[in-house]
Amino acid sequence: NEDKKQMQEDLEVIYKWAEENKMKFNANKFEQIVHGKRENVDVEPYKTPSGDPIIIKDTVKDLGVYSTNDMMFREHMNKIINSSKVVMGMLLRTFSTREKEPMLRMFNTYIKSKMEYCCIVWSPIRQKWIYELEKIQKNFTRQINGMEGLNYHERLKKLKLYSLERRRERYMIIYGWQQLEGIKENVLRLVASDTRRDRRIISPKIPRYANDKRLSRVEWDQIYNCPARKVQRLFNCIPGWIRNLKKSEGCSVDKFKRHLDDWLKTVPDQPRGGGYSEGVAAESNSIQHQAVSLKIGGDLKG
Repeated sequence: NEDKKQMQEDLEVIYKWAEENKMKFNANKFEQIVHGKRENVDVEPYKTPSGDPIIIKDTVKDLGVYSTNDMMFREHMNKIINSSKVVMGMLLRTFSTREKEPMLRMFNTYIKSKMEYCCIVWSPIRQKWIYELEKIQKNFTRQINGMEGLNYHERLKKLKLYSLERRRERYMIIYGWQQLEGIKENVLRLVASDTRRDRRIISPKIPRYANDKRLSRVEWDQIYNCPARKVQRLFNCIPGWIRNLKKSEGCSVDKFKRHLDDWLKTVPDQPRGGGYSEGVAAESNSIQHQAVSLKIGGDLKG
């Protein structure tokens, strides 16, 4: 209740500032979202400048990302998948060439940029959505000359591409390193251990209870799969010598990326789904699982 009261007071300050500066908010565009379960919970909406209640919605759009109250971003992923399909069809109808260089340039410019916008916020953890997103690149690369008869895993190798899942995880690792090094604002509040020879990102243990109530499995999963904890798990699974690279010791962002990419070349990139699951030895195509599988395989070979 105190937090809600403080929030409304902060809104009133903004309303007053706008009025003093001869500006007016469009109350019709005000939206409120409540995260988590709302059964048997009375949620009182905040007020607009005129004192009317702000409409509570299950989905709101903020900076181009559709956020849902369960934090699963299904609507956002549906929209970018459908939009990418439309753009892909338009490109293939408009341009007759199927040569590698112009095809990849078109994909990177008009489709990949759309599919990776703010991905650290909405990147899926469920295999269904990972595969639905991956199908866009899978279907587009099938149209490139010279890819006839190759499956998706083979096309990725021949075209020297990362899967879309691998690109999202690679960005999370880079983003985490930049925040640790102070290159970008540490909005995820990442903290690195200083007691190990190989630094790791640490985070507090997820509690089983909150406000004297046991967390549901859904609530626990939402915390476990939040951006900060996903970045933590991915960063901690890369080799220690890469984790230890520091800006203060002359490591630039480009240098970190080069070392990370050199290591990623040794990690299998094998998207699952669509009949490919049997050919993937690891639990999933995530770097987290593929790196562990690679280490075990290396230990066995040794």
